[in-house]
Amino acid sequence: MTQTNQPSKVKIFALNVLSGFDDLARPEIQNVVMEKIWNYVRNYAQKVILKKPDEEIQVKLFNIYKVFKEHFDDIDMAIELKKGEELGSPQVPNLGTIAEVRALSNMNDKKAYQLIKDLGL
Repeated sequence: MTQTNQPSKVKIFALNVLSGFDDLARPEIQNVVMEKIWNYVRNYAQKVILKKPDEEIQVKLFNIYKVFKEHFDDIDMAIELKKGEELGSPQVPNLGTIAEVRALSNMNDKKAYQLIKDLGL
């Protein structure tokens, strides 16, 4: 019986979430001291994720999911609207909430779709 030191799928997902936040923050850090602090905090968070039980991480990831779910639902809807229209379904009027939702997919369909796919939504 061999033990593997590979992180679980839950931990890999949590590390990917952390990496996403890193992608948001890193370009904005201009100060060398702040960059060192950010790197320390990010590395510490990675170590904590790897030590925590999967069940605890799942609960925390679910809380993150609840916070962002509505936004990702809107992106998903915008992508599905575009896909449907490309396949020939009648175009939904671009009014009110639908206009706001549709605008989310204008950022880059492939990138938004890949994001949703990566998140498993």
